[in-house]
Amino acid sequence: MNTLTPFVSWTFRFAYVGLISYLISSMAYGNRMPFFPFVLMGVYLRNVTFGIPHKKDLCLEYLFSRKTEKVIPEQDAVDYCGEIPDFSYAGCKRNTDTQIVFNVKDYGILPGTNEDLTSKVQDLINKVGREGGGHVFFPKGRYLFNKSRGNFLQINYSNIHIEGETDSNGHLLTELVSCGPTSCGKKNPWLSPFFITTGEALQPSNEFFGLQFRKRKIGFSQSNSLSDPGSDGSILTPEYCTSVIEESPKGSRLLRVADSSKVGRYIMLGLYNTSLDGNLIKDILGVEKLRPEWKTALRAGVEEAPSYQWLVEVNRIVDGNTIELARPLLRSCDMVYEPAVFNVAMLENITIGNLRLNSKWNGMFRHHGFPLYYSIAESQEMDYGWNAINMKRVAHAKVYNLEIVNFTNPIYVLDSRNVTIKDISVSGYDGHQGIKIYQHACDCLFQNIAFYNHFADMLGGEGNAYGNVFSGIRYLNPSFHPVDFDFHGFGEGPMSPPSDNLFECVTGFRCIKSAGALYNLPSCAQNNIWWNIITEGERKGGPLFYAMTYREKKGVLRLVTAIGFAVAMIQKNRIFSFKTFVENIRAKLNDIDRTGIEAKQHYMFFKNSHVIGVKTANDIDGLDDKTVKVSHVGETCRPFSIYGQYLQHVPG
Repeated sequence: MNTLTPFVSWTFRFAYVGLISYLISSMAYGNRMPFFPFVLMGVYLRNVTFGIPHKKDLCLEYLFSRKTEKVIPEQDAVDYCGEIPDFSYAGCKRNTDTQIVFNVKDYGILPGTNEDLTSKVQDLINKVGREGGGHVFFPKGRYLFNKSRGNFLQINYSNIHIEGETDSNGHLLTELVSCGPTSCGKKNPWLSPFFITTGEALQPSNEFFGLQFRKRKIGFSQSNSLSDPGSDGSILTPEYCTSVIEESPKGSRLLRVADSSKVGRYIMLGLYNTSLDGNLIKDILGVEKLRPEWKTALRAGVEEAPSYQWLVEVNRIVDGNTIELARPLLRSCDMVYEPAVFNVAMLENITIGNLRLNSKWNGMFRHHGFPLYYSIAESQEMDYGWNAINMKRVAHAKVYNLEIVNFTNPIYVLDSRNVTIKDISVSGYDGHQGIKIYQHACDCLFQNIAFYNHFADMLGGEGNAYGNVFSGIRYLNPSFHPVDFDFHGFGEGPMSPPSDNLFECVTGFRCIKSAGALYNLPSCAQNNIWWNIITEGERKGGPLFYAMTYREKKGVLRLVTAIGFAVAMIQKNRIFSFKTFVENIRAKLNDIDRTGIEAKQHYMFFKNSHVIGVKTANDIDGLDDKTVKVSHVGETCRPFSIYGQYLQHVPG
């Protein structure tokens, strides 16, 4: 928690490893052979969480339990109320239990064998689904899956509950092990299947879902990662239902439509750009002008992108022209944007809990490791091949009481709403993305989650993700490798970046980071809120908001970056031409010079964000209050958590 903490931590580790090395060499070789402390230290860092993380955990819990928080004045609370959404709608609201239990042992599925159980368990899940649902129960033991590359478990029915056994103290006794990677590199490898994937029959893992451009012109876009193929821009689209015939203000639950007779339980409300300069996308981003490097945003007006796509539940049909939504509108439904309603098929009532999920991944992670570390196939496996749970196309679902160990991507929530992810421990090897809200992830709750390992993109998302809550997230990595809140922008061409999300009571994160492909920036839209945050690992006086793509590079670093890019392009394209090599260097130098912006100005890419109650050594005084609303710096605020209670109790 201070500058001495890393010193104490590393001193402890060197002393520990040195002692163990000495004892091993003495016992094994009579002290005649040299020992290798750095090798043993690597084994220790990878496999042992001993001593220092528990001290760090206690420090963080102590800081958050102190009774020195400042109560927000009533008028301030009323002011915030006008700008912060009501987040009480986040999380599972309609989960229905069933008493029917299917014990896997009764179907020849036994722990402790060397058998690949994927097909047997899949058959059982399908049987339970066809019969209306139930609990698929795994008694204590270790079960192996996915020994053949590309296999994974699918949940394609509603009312499925996957559960393991616990003892009287709640300790997990059931372990499911994924033995092989599931990466699919031919198309959209970033959408590779997960060990447990829901909704695969509704939406194959390598397909995007949502509304398409009305006048699509560009058919292919290149990923910023050299190891990944570009996207062909294809999207699975929902069925058009009806048009909206009357404007509805922000906060209203009622939509007036041309015909409500065919409106289903879940809909996509789409708003379209109706001017060549992108009137809707500029409104979403809160800017008057789009920057020239924002290629996806610049497409919005010309190709009539449905930049606002909201996956929402319908509460009831009021009459032939009126529907009532399950939650209020997050923004006004303006007729200038030609709003329309689309039906969306969704699964419901799925739970996964009381399990330890592990894998046989070797853990040699290097973020986008091609070409310096791995081949393209190996790099894709490191980034996208070992994944735990993807809650896709599901509503009112729960994931609870899990230990997730040795996965490069532990949890995605993709094109889903009202999903609760709660009481999760993530540990083991370092990886790619810790928790990601992806595309149309709306009103989901992530609560009481502890990370004991590092992820390159720790917590955040991309696409039309609205109304999500992250509460009580703790980063407790013993090696003190800093992590950030992470946003990646549009996700796919017709979409727009995340907005109206809440991050509260989070400890151990360093900065609020913009990342992803340059053409898909800016990385987040408006009204994202950080409430009661304790940062760690930041450089004193450094920026709280940081945009990686806009990092300034000068002198030798500028030249080395350009040359490295040119070399990588040769490796990727398998073609060498000195002329092309020089052209790539010049093009990269131009990009660096054009996009480099002083770090203290990076907050300008996070329009209308809110930072309330943050304890940090980062520089906040330099923020423009018209761009980022800052309050109660260095203090924690009451109400301590605003999820589910704050806006309900504010006067007025």
